[in-house]
Amino acid sequence: MTGLYEPTQGEIEMFGINMHEEFEYCRKFMGVCPQHDVLFELLTPQEHMEIFYDFKCEDRDPVKKRIEIAKLLKDLGVADKKNDLAGQLSGGNQRKLSVGLALCGGSKFVVFDEPTAGMDLSARRQTWTALREYKKDRIILLTTHYMDEADILGDRIGIMSAGSLVCLGSSMFLKRKYGVGYNMTMLKTSKEPNDLVMPYFVRKLGPECKKISEIQSEITLQIPKEYSDKFKKFFSQFDHDLEKL
Repeated sequence: MTGLYEPTQGEIEMFGINMHEEFEYCRKFMGVCPQHDVLFELLTPQEHMEIFYDFKCEDRDPVKKRIEIAKLLKDLGVADKKNDLAGQLSGGNQRKLSVGLALCGGSKFVVFDEPTAGMDLSARRQTWTALREYKKDRIILLTTHYMDEADILGDRIGIMSAGSLVCLGSSMFLKRKYGVGYNMTMLKTSKEPNDLVMPYFVRKLGPECKKISEIQSEITLQIPKEYSDKFKKFFSQFDHDLEKL
């Protein structure tokens, strides 16, 4: 779909246009963020955005161009680095710039290959916020290893195994069909084994609670979704009993 590989068979239509026959035309409304950043080390983020904008946007109104680029750089958190050389940016900021290049110039179809890989948690969340805003009036195809990213950003989520699509649907549909419940992770005050938490959950919630792991100061339990109606009362009591547990 991005033109990086020759197709082996089949046809792809995008907005009613045959991509194989009109690929150069399709590129004008496509944006691609590859898995590894492909940037010009001696250009700044501002210069990158201006060049890619001109590549993709037929309506090159200078005022519109300036406003869109400034907003993208601000929303992605790289406005303060816009005049630094791309080769001197941190890995996270290079990734944000790659995301911006895919979105700029009015791209109607955007492909993101693990867009937040290498970002710290705060940068990832800022990028999620931007993508949720910028997905309006666009089709975005995004691959990710982060299940929370798919949950937050995906209107429809497909899960692949061994190169094949094995299920497809909304987040809620997939949780209802395949979900086994909730995982709860707790930090213990001691690294010693804790023999109190598990019986407490079984006694207060139900016998189907299971301990998944207990490593060092962390313990993880699995709680069936059928117990969710008890959560409000349970967690209030659990907070009260934390110290003795």
